[in-house]
Amino acid sequence: MRQVATEEYRQAVLKDERAGIDVAFAWHTLAVWTEVGKERIGYFARALECGRAETAARPPQTPQARWGAVHREADCLFEIGRVHFHEKAPTAARWFLTEALPLARQADALLGEAGAQDVRLEGRIAELLLQLPEEGEE
Repeated sequence: MRQVATEEYRQAVLKDERAGIDVAFAWHTLAVWTEVGKERIGYFARALECGRAETAARPPQTPQARWGAVHREADCLFEIGRVHFHEKAPTAARWFLTEALPLARQADALLGEAGAQDVRLEGRIAELLLQLPEEGEE
């Protein structure tokens, strides 16, 4: 049932993309629902690209919007790194997780002002980084 719903949603997102409606939130949602690693990477990468474009075009003005933009970027990088980690690609995993870590810290610094809940993304990133083999041992 979930796969059917995900496929229907994927078709809607792709249709919107062809119509010129390309939104980070839609791609992020699709990535979360998708179970295939390579597809997840592609969808999170698209969410990351759209999010960055949205932020550049319309910089977030409120603390909540700033937190959301930074957290989404960190989350996309983390999820891409996590897929690489589970697919035994430690070099790629390390790169994405290392890119995500300062953004997660930045999002954490905005938590109070934004009134957001702590999602412990920094800890999840650090946990995976600690499980990776040392550089040169990969």
